[in-house]
Amino acid sequence: MAHPTEPDRGEPLNERERLVLQALVDTHIATSEPVGSKAIAQLTDLGVSPATIRNVLSALDERGLIAQPHTSAGRVPTDKGLRYYVDSLLRLQQPSQEERGEIVERIGDAGVDTAIREATRVLTRLSKHTTIVVAARPESARIKHVELLRLRDDAAVLILVFDDGKVQNRLLEWRGDLSDRAPPLSELEEMSRRLRALVDGRTLEEARAMLVGVITQRKDEISAIEQRLLTASAQSLSPTVVVEGTAHLLEAQADVKRTKELLELLEQDERVEQLLARASLAPGIKIFIGEENPASALSERGVVVTGLGQGGALGVLGVIGPRHLDYGRVVPLVDLTAQVVARALGG
Repeated sequence: MAHPTEPDRGEPLNERERLVLQALVDTHIATSEPVGSKAIAQLTDLGVSPATIRNVLSALDERGLIAQPHTSAGRVPTDKGLRYYVDSLLRLQQPSQEERGEIVERIGDAGVDTAIREATRVLTRLSKHTTIVVAARPESARIKHVELLRLRDDAAVLILVFDDGKVQNRLLEWRGDLSDRAPPLSELEEMSRRLRALVDGRTLEEARAMLVGVITQRKDEISAIEQRLLTASAQSLSPTVVVEGTAHLLEAQADVKRTKELLELLEQDERVEQLLARASLAPGIKIFIGEENPASALSERGVVVTGLGQGGALGVLGVIGPRHLDYGRVVPLVDLTAQVVARALGG
């Protein structure tokens, strides 16, 4: 995370100001409501009156760390105040033994698709916020071997072996418009041979372009089943983007228009990739608060994000919540989940 910073170039906060700001932010995170001086006096061990607390709040207000939404209401932290809190006052709450066990068990050593989907599900459940995982394409590794294996009636597994020794499994599913059942084994074996001829020795990007070209140029020459398998294979070679728990975005006290923009943004894989790209530029957990976020749709949100694997080579994982999300709890959950996912993806 970012190094502790002072809120401006003036005098640093004194101990009383720090305690009051911490109590205010902690309470606001817990209640989502403005916080008054009486509540802070009860929560802090300062031994001073609410009037003294009000003077401290006025000083914090003047420095732009808190604001009063309505004259008769208490105060809430600003983006600047939340940034100071995250950098200097945050107390991390490590996941419980049960939570750690659930994360490790659910993600485990599963294939790429399963690991990513389980990661988003378990992190959404534990954090109670929207979770995103983007699994990156290996840019330089080349496909050494490919195999299609029947998994169940409506699915097969595409197994990719790369020249750097890594193995990835991609789930291919189909329903309704083709058949409720997978192609017979003989057909899958034949498709495996054709896929090998098309993609062996290529990077994922090159392999995907090759398959898309075959589908487009030979559409009238190949069977419906072969076309569907080629299409599913091509789609599986794209970066995997999984978004879970968007319903939580509707629970936050945020502008309806901004929320709609964010929901529309999260439906577009390419924009989601771009949104989280900054997370892989530096090691560790990154936190973006309100207007710090690169997209206007996130200007009322808090985002906790980290790269998967060294330098984010395997992708990005992030949680989106309200500006006042519980950073102390969410940061360790994101960190642990990212480590387990990275191991599952071969990092």
